[in-house]
Parts: sequence; structure tokens; C-alpha cells
Amino acid sequence: MEKRPDDEMQQWLHFKNGDREAFAAVYRQHSLALIAYGLRLCPDRHLLKDQIQELFVELWHSRKNLALAGSVRFYLLRALRYKLLRLEKSRALRQHPMTIDIDTLLQESIETSIIENEIHSSQVASLREAIRTLSLRQQEVIQLRYYQGLSHEQIAALMDLNYQSVSNLLHRALQRLKDLVKMPALYLLLSFLFR
Repeated sequence: MEKRPDDEMQQWLHFKNGDREAFAAVYRQHSLALIAYGLRLCPDRHLLKDQIQELFVELWHSRKNLALAGSVRFYLLRALRYKLLRLEKSRALRQHPMTIDIDTLLQESIETSIIENEIHSSQVASLREAIRTLSLRQQEVIQLRYYQGLSHEQIAALMDLNYQSVSNLLHRALQRLKDLVKMPALYLLLSFLFR
């Protein structure tokens, strides 16, 4: 059962006031989404898990000073993105360029296994190949929109872009996929693949 925004805010306020159970609940509720998104930015799963743990330790220590505008998930995704980007600049991640491994996302998704049973496997393989041809920014915007369910405004804030740039990136990415895959229900398929 999904939490209502009011319940989520109450939980966040309890966490800010030092409630360890609320803190653990925030972690449990959002850790899988953080891992799924983080894998798009950092292919090293162990390093990513360490960074997520470190993020939550930092959140606990600075909890009284945390401000929250919008959703908890958006706040955490943004914090993780900045953390990974800072890490990339300071460490040797440049030796392993950040890539978006769509296969990892698809393999970990229960929904994908259902879709792959219902949809002809050649269509799924074509879509995977087509997604790999997109620029990293286009892959990221598709992942944030269809997998994380973020709005255009949230994506713009997360990626430090303006609203129109996000709309353009998403439109061009979907148009390219539609041209490459030539699938009439591409938009519907994408929405299932990334949820």
C-alpha cells in the first residue's frame, strides 16, 4: 500500500525529530528506488550500496537541518545524484564511464518478466537495442520519467535543466525509439517497461 503524501511528511518529520523507526521506514520505502536509479549513474553495485548507506548516515546526522520541498523520494533521488556526481569528480570513476545498463534494470524488474512473457521477445530485444542508441541524457530522462515516475518539473530540477529542455529530450528520445522500433504501441510498452 502506497503512503499518502501527508503520511510521508509525518514520517519525515518524525525522522527529523530523531525517531529511529521513522528513519528505518524511510530507508525501507525508498532504498530500492535509489538502487534502481543509482545503477543508471554508477554501474558498480557495491560502490552504489555504500554510497546509499553513506547518504542515509549523513541524513541521520544532519536531520535537524534538512529541508524538504516536494516529495521524499524526489529529495532522496536528488541527494543521491549529487553524491554520485561528486564522487565521479573526485574518484577514478572516469576510468569506467558512467553508462546506463538497461539490461540490469530489465532483469531486476518483476514487471519485465511478465511483459516478456506476453510480448514477443524480438520486440523487447529491439527496444533494448534502441534504448542503448540514445544519448546518456536521453536514457536518464526516460528512466526518471517512466521508471521513477517523476514529473517534468522534478526531472528538470534533478538534472539541472529547464522544463523545456526536459520536454525536448523526452520527445526526441521517444521519437527516436518510435522510428527505430516501429512499434505502434511504443508509448504503452515504454510505460510498462519502466514502472
